[in-house]
Amino acid sequence: MDRFFAGDKNATAEVAATLAAGRSVTGHFPDQDCDRKLNAYIASGVTSCHESTTPEQILARVRLGMYAQLREGSAWQDLQQLSHALTDSVVSSRYVNLVSDDLHPNTITDEGHLDRILRMAVGLGIDPLEAIEMVTINTATNFQMQAELGSLTPGKCADIVLLEDLVDFEVQRVFIDGEEVASYGVPTFDCPPFEWPDWMTHTMRLGMDVTPQTFDVPAPEGCGDTVRVRAIRMSAGSTIAEAVEVDLPVVDGLVQADVDNDVLKVFVFDRHHDKPSFGVGFVQGFKIRGTVAQTVAHDAHNLIVVGRSNEDMAQAANELIACGGGEVAVHEGRVLAKVELPVGGIMSDADVETVANKVERMQRAWRTMGCRMPSPFMTMALISLACIPERRLTNRGYVDCVNYQFEDLFV
Repeated sequence: MDRFFAGDKNATAEVAATLAAGRSVTGHFPDQDCDRKLNAYIASGVTSCHESTTPEQILARVRLGMYAQLREGSAWQDLQQLSHALTDSVVSSRYVNLVSDDLHPNTITDEGHLDRILRMAVGLGIDPLEAIEMVTINTATNFQMQAELGSLTPGKCADIVLLEDLVDFEVQRVFIDGEEVASYGVPTFDCPPFEWPDWMTHTMRLGMDVTPQTFDVPAPEGCGDTVRVRAIRMSAGSTIAEAVEVDLPVVDGLVQADVDNDVLKVFVFDRHHDKPSFGVGFVQGFKIRGTVAQTVAHDAHNLIVVGRSNEDMAQAANELIACGGGEVAVHEGRVLAKVELPVGGIMSDADVETVANKVERMQRAWRTMGCRMPSPFMTMALISLACIPERRLTNRGYVDCVNYQFEDLFV
């Protein structure tokens, strides 16, 4: 968003190319401004936003003709708050969508997908028929696909979901192009095995050996027993990474994590180009006594490692390098849980039930180490997302995501 307002040629060219192709431009507008900035953003051609966190933001977007998306994912749980834009106001839901924006496989297998969100919406007081419109015709119109999708009318695709009722939204049967593909939760088709090409299953290309010494953080000369560093503070259920400063102990010339004050090391490694490149920082908010690593890391999906112990951090990194990517939790030399994602380091080749069980074990591992965030690995995945305020860490170091410039680790 800020790149766009700064006149960045890449950002404005992307919007122009999308409009020239007759497609819809989707956007991220987390800013609280609902006046000139939002007007300018919409005037540029951006048609939707899923970053609203207050009812006021929803109403502002709808009144300006932008599709406002009420988000309820595994980590970003905004629907209860945002629903008040519809239940406490006299406003048309014509420009409102219901979206998930990241659902974990165990959330889908245990609670459902859009059926889960529909149940929540109706339970919060949204009219059932309006809720269905928000996931069908409104969405199709938003993406200029209303001539093919979004309603059961002549000439459109026969994509049909049969529901038990408009309260529990229990799915009975599903049809795609008129053919039944699922009946009471069971697929009616076979899914043959797929052979992934090597270039998609060998993506852990760091160009370096990762050892415990890799995670040393040398302190500036003459700093004494403590040093002030820039850090990132992550919060449960929020996409914002707060820019903070903390004082950390220095032992034998190396900056230490401070677990008692919830300050951990965080490293981001480039894993795509086979050339050594990594950024070093510190993070707060997870409250864990242990180490976690993952290759699901928006947008570059590099390798992120968070922890205190150099040995555990090296073990976690090497576990993922060996299995082709994924998520892992390590504590005192023991692997507590691991989710292998060998396809591009972000996807599994196993069935959804298998992956859901592994993700559930991963969530238990986070809780065992002390974290109480919902879906903390989704929050961790945003540490490197250098397009949302305030501070992020990439393989090139800290990025000030308000002024879009690099920052030093030490203050």
